[in-house]
Amino acid sequence: MIGETRLIEQARAGSLKAFEELVLSYEKKIYNYCLRMTNNREDAEDLTQEVFVRVYKNLNKFKGNSQLSTWIYRIAHNVCIDRYRKSKIAAISLSQPKGPDDERELDVPADDPSPEQQTLRREQQKYLLEAISRLKPKYRTVIVLRDIQQHSYEEIAEILNLPLGTVKSHINRGRAALREAVRSFL
Repeated sequence: MIGETRLIEQARAGSLKAFEELVLSYEKKIYNYCLRMTNNREDAEDLTQEVFVRVYKNLNKFKGNSQLSTWIYRIAHNVCIDRYRKSKIAAISLSQPKGPDDERELDVPADDPSPEQQTLRREQQKYLLEAISRLKPKYRTVIVLRDIQQHSYEEIAEILNLPLGTVKSHINRGRAALREAVRSFL
């Protein structure tokens, strides 16, 4: 595979093949992010497509001050927040994606759990994901980016265009709200 910088240059010059390679590099991660933000496969597909349309239209505006992935995640965040604002959905569930093409990012235990343990784990996961879905979008976003997709604080600050301290504060407040939401299930 040609280096990402070269692909960007070729895509800017009009090479659809280079742009397709860039899309293939990020498509699943962006789809996964959109799916976790909307909990709707069709919406996630539409949003992912919209993200890459914006990437294509604005690729000449990418200055290279950050990684391409950070820039694309920023676009994905904006697209998801725009959809949220337009639809005014009160709660968005972040249930675990299902299907062979979905990228999963939850840890799987190393040893085989008993059926009882599996059932208990599924119930806990269900409650946790429901609790995440009840968070305000600004907290849900940082929780998904940090705790589910494992981005660093610095990457999240770049993606969301927020100061590092604000990101840390949102994560702290989001986790506190998540603890309260989990307690409400118990």
